[in-house]
Amino acid sequence: MANRGMGMLRSCCLGMGVLLAGQALAEGCHLKDYGTLPVEMVGSRAMTMVKINGADTRFIIDTGAFFNMMSSANAASLGLRPEPAPFGFRVSGVGGSTNVQQAHVKEFGILGTTLKNVDFIVGGTDAGTGLLGANLLDIADLEIDLAQGKLTLFKAEHCDKASLAYWVKDGKYNVADIEPGNSRFDRRTFLDVTINGKKMRGVLDSGAAATVLSRVAAERAGIDLHAPDVKAGHSSVGVGAKPVRTWTVNIDTFAVGTETIQHTQMQVIDGDMGDDTDVLIGVDFLLAHHIFIANSKKKAYFTYNGGRVFTFATAPDDSGTAAGGNDATPRTAGDYALSGQAHLSRGEPHAALADLDEAIRLAPDQAAYYVARARAHVADRQPDAALADLDKSLSLDPKDVDALLMRAEFRYAHQDHAGAASDLAAASAVVPAGSTQARSMAALYVRLDQPAAALPLLDDWIRLHDNDAMLGSALNERCWARGLGNQMLDDALKDCRKAIRRDGENPAYLDSLGLVQLRLGHYPEAIKAYEQAVARMPRAAWPRYGLGLAKIRMGQADAGNADLAAARALDPSIDKRAAGYGLVMAGP
Repeated sequence: MANRGMGMLRSCCLGMGVLLAGQALAEGCHLKDYGTLPVEMVGSRAMTMVKINGADTRFIIDTGAFFNMMSSANAASLGLRPEPAPFGFRVSGVGGSTNVQQAHVKEFGILGTTLKNVDFIVGGTDAGTGLLGANLLDIADLEIDLAQGKLTLFKAEHCDKASLAYWVKDGKYNVADIEPGNSRFDRRTFLDVTINGKKMRGVLDSGAAATVLSRVAAERAGIDLHAPDVKAGHSSVGVGAKPVRTWTVNIDTFAVGTETIQHTQMQVIDGDMGDDTDVLIGVDFLLAHHIFIANSKKKAYFTYNGGRVFTFATAPDDSGTAAGGNDATPRTAGDYALSGQAHLSRGEPHAALADLDEAIRLAPDQAAYYVARARAHVADRQPDAALADLDKSLSLDPKDVDALLMRAEFRYAHQDHAGAASDLAAASAVVPAGSTQARSMAALYVRLDQPAAALPLLDDWIRLHDNDAMLGSALNERCWARGLGNQMLDDALKDCRKAIRRDGENPAYLDSLGLVQLRLGHYPEAIKAYEQAVARMPRAAWPRYGLGLAKIRMGQADAGNADLAAARALDPSIDKRAAGYGLVMAGP
């Protein structure tokens, strides 16, 4: 994420003394330790626990964010009251730019101390939780060791001539110069990157799920996005209000400082990253390396941990060089849990399970460890073991929303719809309004044929996300839920039309539009929307079925029955489900 604007929010400073003297690296060189944040890898997100006005809250560690940030929904759930940001202040990055507000956290707990009146930008696309940005993380030298689940802040003293890769025993490490930001307030870590021989500007971005380059940068590197070996991907979102297209491309060489990676694959995004940035060096690269960001020396020292460097690479080991591995051994239950989640994030479920087994052996009463191991069991295709771990976790912490949602999804997938509904009901009592979990619950309620239960959840989410990149898809979900429930159809029509205006003629949006037009008796309009949806989703049963009903009601019985037959061939149970919603040959 990148931010720029005419005004500046007040920055904070860690006003604490040295907590721990570091080891001597060379004669006269010392590292003084300000403290270590435990980093939990949840999927591709690096997260840590902080305190907001005394309450424990998980935040994403985002070195690519210029400033601490949260969405309006995050602020609401934390009881914060956003205020106007300085005039002209905007946030820009992947997905465009957006207007923002600001919020002041009276007491912010981190690294064993409490800071007063810490500022956050409020707005943009919801990442699910708040972001800790470079204004907080890069106030000193910063060691990032995600594979071992930790991030440590240091102060280097008398180290001008010393290497700060202090963990290296064989003298083999890589180094890169840190380039300046566009303003003296920008503490992010910019590095020169060379792709296919072309120099690029990269930013170290732990908030990016994968290393990506912009379309303009890819074309400058001689990459043809229309080449037969290029794979179109799903749309991606950043801080801005619009989703962007993606492609996976082959890269001949990728170099950062003294490290060169050859013959790999990477994602390209069709968007501007802001601040003249070409490459987001994402959490995949960080997991594959142990990095010391020596802001005091304007250098980054790093060693390769082994395994895949880039998420979209097809080779199991695409590292061109391996300089000085990471041989740290976990000791406590927490160490094993963090290491296990890092392994899982890198696609290594067996190693993850080994570490999480040890974490649970050492601390069998920690509910979060069972949730993490359940994710690892799912990745290792052990569904019974995953469910047993979720059951154990919820016996220890019955109000864990993430565990309840994971078990609800699991039960739904295994045809236990009553169990899934029970878990959703339990989660509904504690889920924050407008949260990403609430939206996931809404989607599952619709799949459980309970669209009315989804609507209040979607109403809150849409109210709190008026400039979110996912707003179009949420409007479509509400349009679809209202259409299925045959209620508030005029409002449903507005939702579908607004979603299409925002994101274009997405076939799922056209399917929802067709349903609402069918319910309203606007059969020509329903046929038009359904025909467009069918053309784009020929293997989807619902738009074909709706098209058949609309044609029959228009007096086109033969054509309509042919479409119904085609829908039944795609989904033999569709008649039963459609009848449950009153979608029959004649009727509303």
